[in-house]
Parts: sequence; structure tokens; C-alpha cells
Amino acid sequence: MPIAAASLFGCWRAVTQTAVQRPTIPRSPALVANIDLGPTILDIAGFDLNKTQMDGMSYFPILASRGVRNSNGTWRTDLLVEYQGEGVNRTDPSCPAYGPGVSQCFPDCVCEDAYNNTYACVRTISKDHDLQYCEFDDAEVFVEVYNLTADPNQLTNIAKTIDQEILEKMNHRLMVLQSCCGVSCRSPGVFDPRYQFDPMLMFRNQDDLGHMLRRKSLKQSTLL
Repeated sequence: MPIAAASLFGCWRAVTQTAVQRPTIPRSPALVANIDLGPTILDIAGFDLNKTQMDGMSYFPILASRGVRNSNGTWRTDLLVEYQGEGVNRTDPSCPAYGPGVSQCFPDCVCEDAYNNTYACVRTISKDHDLQYCEFDDAEVFVEVYNLTADPNQLTNIAKTIDQEILEKMNHRLMVLQSCCGVSCRSPGVFDPRYQFDPMLMFRNQDDLGHMLRRKSLKQSTLL
């Protein structure tokens, strides 16, 4: 059971699958995130999850069905991955050539992070698609898209070649997942048969928009 837990391990800063995936003792092909741990523990304890406002889902039914993916037909096909890059808007005196924003630089000026390494991704695993779509919070709004079926090591960014409709849907899906709260975070993903494009989804939780990255519609921004 792969679990996405980028925020739990600060030393993993990249958008790669190895950086965001963590193994758990129960094994299952289901797409599970750290936000699912709380609901799962409460579900095992017999608590009524309808009384909570948690973003995650209980994967206790998957454990009870011995790891059968989507055993009830309602499990997610995507999840949100976010990382806040470290660094401050001043030059590191030991590495002045790099300018402001770098962080944790070694004496030989190998730096581990930078403030513009802030990104948000949609990780999608469905019957026919295994994708990672990411947007960086920088001046370019740089986009990275990887097909992990054909490119498991994530060496080729297909943002310029992937179908534009898919790109726009993933852009919208990212904004939805960043602005959701509670049950609205469990809406079907782009490649879920139940998916319906609803531009109003990202405006239904206006109080929760403060943590979103600055972003632009892909129709108006250029992929560099």
C-alpha cells in the first residue's frame, strides 16, 4: 500500500515518485495518503466518520477486503502532493554567485533546496493512466508532467506534448484539490468514470483558499 507522505519527511524535496511514496505494513495497490491515517484509525475504533470534517478516507474497508483495490467502487484515483521550498530572499554569504533564495548550502555551494522549489502535484493512478502533474510556484508557473508507465524514473517531462485537454483538466483538478475541505476532497479524479468537469468546485470553499499556490490558467500561461 503506497502512501504519499511528502510532508512527513523534510529531506525529500523532489517531485519524483520515490520522494513522495512511503511503504506501510499493510500491502495494497490502493492510492493512500497520510490524510487517510486519521479516518482509518477512527473507523477501526468504530467512530462515525460522518461526524468528522476530515479530508482523507478510511482504508479500513480495503484492509478488511484483503487489499482488493476499489472494492466498493468509490476509492480515489488521484491525490494531492504539496511541498513548500525552503530558503529566504537573501543571498547566502558562502555562495554569493547563486543569488537569493537558496537553502542549506554546503561549503562547496551544493545547495539542497530553494524557495522556488515550492510545488503542488496531482498524482493519478487509474486503470489506464499513471501520471504525475506538477506546478511550481515560480515566475514561470513551470509545469512538469510524467507518464510513469512509460517513464518510471521520471526523466521526460511531457508537459509540451501531452493532450491539451488533459493538461487543462489536470490544472483544474489541482486547484480543486487545493481548495477542497472534507467530503469535497473526495470528488472523482480526471480519469475516474464518475468525473464531471465542474469549474465551481474550486470556489465552494472560499475560506480555505489561503493556502493555495498562486496559479494561472494554462490557457493563459506558457509552458517553458
